[in-house]
Amino acid sequence: MRATAGEPFVYRSEAGRFSVDLPAESPFVRELSESKFSITDNNVLHTVFAEGAEFSIEIHDIPRIAKLLLSSRYILDRSVAGMLEDIGAREVDSAEASFQGKPAREVVFEIPERAFTGRSLLVLAERRLYLVSVQHPRSIPPPGSIAPFFESFSFWLE
Repeated sequence: MRATAGEPFVYRSEAGRFSVDLPAESPFVRELSESKFSITDNNVLHTVFAEGAEFSIEIHDIPRIAKLLLSSRYILDRSVAGMLEDIGAREVDSAEASFQGKPAREVVFEIPERAFTGRSLLVLAERRLYLVSVQHPRSIPPPGSIAPFFESFSFWLE
């Protein structure tokens, strides 16, 4: 579906089993070969750059044995720590949450070395971890498309 001027681009990933409204068309999709998420497989990043910010959705599949042995809280804790380490950020605030009935974590962070700030939503949907994130330079006001981006995100199970 094409966006018209000022309207979001509705992006749907059948393989990723999610949809989201993006502030720009044609997200860049790539497999992540290196990540601090050492307990995951099938790591994929969908990202767009718009309004001076980076909007992204990462997907990480948790191996069946890890999901059986580790609690959802442990997986989310470890995932937040890995995300922050991957991008060189420090946590400013976080809160446990529920998203579409699944355990989630909301995180506000800053990247001192790059003078960036950001927000992430991590959702553990059975064996799939979704990391929905926006980061932008602190020197610019937060883009107006951040709230609609997070509000439009949804996923479905197999």
